[in-house]
Amino acid sequence: MNFSVSFKVAVISDTHGSVKAWGLAKKICKDVNLIVHLGDVLYHGPRNPLPDGYAPKELAEEINSSDVPVIIIKGNCDADIDEAMIKWPVSYPYCVLWLDGKLVFAHHGTFFERYKGLALDFKADLVLTGHTHISSVICEGKTVFLNPGSASLPKGGEPPSLAIVDEKGISLLSLKGDLLRFEPWRLT
Repeated sequence: MNFSVSFKVAVISDTHGSVKAWGLAKKICKDVNLIVHLGDVLYHGPRNPLPDGYAPKELAEEINSSDVPVIIIKGNCDADIDEAMIKWPVSYPYCVLWLDGKLVFAHHGTFFERYKGLALDFKADLVLTGHTHISSVICEGKTVFLNPGSASLPKGGEPPSLAIVDEKGISLLSLKGDLLRFEPWRLT
């Protein structure tokens, strides 16, 4: 008997309460098996009033109604009340997953160097991190470090973005659906 499961995982970070960003991401993520949110989910930061489209309570309701399982890593802007509003598991300070035989180490990105060392000690194939609001895919030996950028507040002139991880590799996409970068899995 041949049993094979394909996987397709959306990796999103730093929505900071943007219902609009989540809605755009959902359109891109319609056929994924899992969503990993790397933190800074609901809280927009010390900005008052909130810009148009930022509604933490509504975003929590949208995330809770996801047909696809969501794993959330607590970010530096996430508070206990945020965790109470979301039904999906919230991990802190990191989460370790197996995806299609690949060891994945996910954390928000605060204290990056500390967790980079831990991920390398784990011999992680893929390290997911957010926090900087700048997308990147960096290969270090057999380990790939992925930052999907920010879905709502990108920096460095980048568009709002997320990543899709599947058996072919890693695709960084704008929330308009444009491919920004593709990194195939390397044979080691």
